[in-house]
Amino acid sequence: MRTVRRLMLALSLLVPFASQAGQQWSGCQTIVGVSNYMAYNNDNLIILGLSPGLPDCSYNGMTGAVGIIVGQFGVTSANISTFLAGSLTAYSTGRQVMIYYDSATCFANIISNGGYVGQCP
Repeated sequence: MRTVRRLMLALSLLVPFASQAGQQWSGCQTIVGVSNYMAYNNDNLIILGLSPGLPDCSYNGMTGAVGIIVGQFGVTSANISTFLAGSLTAYSTGRQVMIYYDSATCFANIISNGGYVGQCP
């Protein structure tokens, strides 16, 4: 009984890590395109074309791209405009970014201009 209890405890400690396995930071990326679908059919969607791109993502036929959409991965109608502003700033200045995204869905919820600790040129 004691062995079963320890096994159950060990497995229960792994559950939070397994449920977050697809959420990760990208390497440094250059935004090569910003598609603003926020008003189109009320999609509330932004698609970012990235270079070199995210190897495990393809969004709307764009290899390496990521989507930011209201209702997914914590994005709301109140904060989606900040993602558009940050993306356009990085695009227009050529500053590289790091993206926090879910590789299972290819949705993002953090854009960090210059990297999350400044490691991107």
